Amino acid sequence: MNTEKIESERIVIFIDNSNIFKGFKKYKVKVDYEKLKNVITQNRELQAIILYEGVIYPINPNKKKWYEDLKKNSGYSIITSFDKRTSKTAIEKKIDVKIAIDIISFAYENAFDTAILVSGDGDFLPVIKKLRKLNKKIEIWAFRYSLANVIKSELDQENIHYLDDNLSKIMM
Repeated sequence: MNTEKIESERIVIFIDNSNIFKGFKKYKVKVDYEKLKNVITQNRELQAIILYEGVIYPINPNKKKWYEDLKKNSGYSIITSFDKRTSKTAIEKKIDVKIAIDIISFAYENAFDTAILVSGDGDFLPVIKKLRKLNKKIEIWAFRYSLANVIKSELDQENIHYLDDNLSKIMM
């Protein structure tokens, strides 16, 4: 009898919420983030799921409650970047940098076998290349219309998943 334990693939999910929220809005769908987590995780060992978002200060009470519910009910960590201006411009870059730093830091800490980035932003190309040098896998989940060509050309198709194909599984 073989008593060896089969190791499960360890994953960390990094969600660029501003990036994917635009797609949900475009398709006019409300998404259940617990379902999103389950669809992405599949049968793998989830180490952490982190949602990143730029927010306008003061934070909307409904948004604050949503963050609290995600943390309490679904195990999400929430990382926000506050902007004291009254417009929604120029807050995204702060978030992209935070995501990039965290992905690389987690890789060096050997926190995952596969990083799952939920974003189609081409700014993450250097992160993808660095993960490969570190012998880590990367998987992208994005909308077809927003997935940068540089990412499409860098990754094998098996490492790209389209949110468009999964909308019925993640809707409220």
